[in-house]
Amino acid sequence: MHAEDPGKLVAGNRYLHRDAVARLEQALRSEIWEAEAIANASHWNVVKLNTIGLKRISLLTYEDFERPFPALLESITVNLENQTAVRRSYRARVNPPVLHRKELLLPADHPRLEEFSELTMGLERIGLLRETSSIGTRRAWDERMREAGVKIVGHTIELLDEPLSKPDATIQRHLAAIRRDGLSSPIQSLIRYGLINEETTVFDYGCGFGSDIEGLQTAGISAAGWDPYYAPDQPREPANVVNLGFVLNVIETPAERQDVLRSAFALAQRCLAVAVITSSRARTETCRPYGDGHVTRRGTFQKFYRPVELKEFIESTLGREAFPAGPGLFFIFADPLSEQSYLLSRQTRRSVPAVSAAARRKEARDAAFEALRPDLEAIAAVATELGRWPAVVELPQEILNRLAAANTSAAKAISLASSLSDPEVLDEVAQQRQEDIAVYLALNQFNRRKNYRDLPERLQRDVRALFQNFTMAQATARDLLFSLADSERLCAAAEATASEGLGYLDEEHNYWVSTELTPRLPAVLRCFAGCAEKYAGGFDEMQLIKFHLRTGKLTGFRYADFELSPLPCLEVRTKVDLRRQRISDFDHHGEDQRLLLKSRFMATDQTGFKRQKRFDAQATEIGLDGLGIRATGTEIALAAETAGLVLSGWSWVPVAFR
Repeated sequence: MHAEDPGKLVAGNRYLHRDAVARLEQALRSEIWEAEAIANASHWNVVKLNTIGLKRISLLTYEDFERPFPALLESITVNLENQTAVRRSYRARVNPPVLHRKELLLPADHPRLEEFSELTMGLERIGLLRETSSIGTRRAWDERMREAGVKIVGHTIELLDEPLSKPDATIQRHLAAIRRDGLSSPIQSLIRYGLINEETTVFDYGCGFGSDIEGLQTAGISAAGWDPYYAPDQPREPANVVNLGFVLNVIETPAERQDVLRSAFALAQRCLAVAVITSSRARTETCRPYGDGHVTRRGTFQKFYRPVELKEFIESTLGREAFPAGPGLFFIFADPLSEQSYLLSRQTRRSVPAVSAAARRKEARDAAFEALRPDLEAIAAVATELGRWPAVVELPQEILNRLAAANTSAAKAISLASSLSDPEVLDEVAQQRQEDIAVYLALNQFNRRKNYRDLPERLQRDVRALFQNFTMAQATARDLLFSLADSERLCAAAEATASEGLGYLDEEHNYWVSTELTPRLPAVLRCFAGCAEKYAGGFDEMQLIKFHLRTGKLTGFRYADFELSPLPCLEVRTKVDLRRQRISDFDHHGEDQRLLLKSRFMATDQTGFKRQKRFDAQATEIGLDGLGIRATGTEIALAAETAGLVLSGWSWVPVAFR
């Protein structure tokens, strides 16, 4: 296919109206007619052609192009290699996909091309076609037009009688600030990932009442902040870590959001944390549309971001990679070494065992050894944490001071400490650490940072001690990446992990597990999940993932009230095809699809496991396990009523006692 070919190019696919097919070269036209014969379909009006060599053609049926934004009615995807066709109907959907810029699909001599193009140009002038990923369905597009205060009559843009984007009162930004008893979620995450400690300076940009500053200072951490309303006279000074927590979402002007983001990042010496309220946690029932967000009853503005949208906004504004760290939370690094340390920490298994109680302890041969025992045990504990014996610079200064006072060199103390360690425990930790580094380096391929000198010093020492050199470490990481194509190895890892009570392996060799448990998985599964997360832009809002072990795919599931409900309701499903590098999003709002037997995907030490296990045992007794994974709330209720039961909280009770 050539660049001058007609059609609309989107993500490696070219879309053309049926009238434009005659402009294609003969070979392509023949493939289209072959696909039509395989599908036994002749009523389509748009064809989707793959431009990267895959032998697939989709025949799409849209509403009449006389409509300004035709809705998709049906799609048939034809595989020309194996002569198969997959049909999907959208006719019964209340929120089907809709088509924008339809003039791009038409031939150059179409009689209404100019009329359709003028509509698109008008929409572009008023900014309605920005962020196109959020307007792909009928409801989303109608909402976008209502927010802008416009309607489409024929192919002409007209103003609504009462535009919904004009509030009755001035935006009261300062009312969005809240008082907290504890630290905010972004500050807690920064502490959890080791980005804030006793030696870190922190600046809270948009600090509100200053609750985070007070909490950090109480903990002995140097913290300051500025707020345009509550602390306008405080200086805006550089700090190791800058927190921009729940600020961008209360600014009603997109340009000002960019200015604030740049100003906050300019102060960050190591890391900037950006947190917002996400669309999945939004409550808009009492809000009024305004601009690209909403005005609340209190007169504050709220922009509810989708995670991908926020990531794109940050990266396009700062020109830096934004790393997801939680729902609506991203870290952006000004310092490359801090960035690498953080990335490594994300791939570190969190099940490092403590020093074994059965560790061999030799009897001291002299009083000097006994006097040093507490420090030697501390050194052995450091070794167990690292998976290797520490370098002198990695020992706490207070230990070095006591060793110097005892006229004992640090090197000798490290040697003596080896008699207090358990070699089996140390080997186990070393193996885990090797896996952590292999996963980190494998996923680091996506970040385009591979030089040994760019790694933090601790990681350089890890590489030398555990892999001999960086070349061998990289080779191990490449082998790990290549192993993702080995379905047998993936299945073996999943079977072993499921047999230990971590996750669930179904009969079709799909492995299901709570996203909270992914850090505990074997290296090959963590790498699998990490690659999928890279392609999808993060799975931090997903509570459950499904490894398609035989086909190289991974699906993330987001549920409403996952922790609070025994039968969480599915909202969104994202499928990542690693082999074909494709991402598919599925909206399940309104389908009432429930997750059955949730305890199968949990670990016994997770919060709420015992309660969920009791509920699932009762559900199994009444036969709900036979409903499958796509059962709706209505189907579950009917099955329970057949058994004379009804759901009451976290248990099933007889109907008579409801």
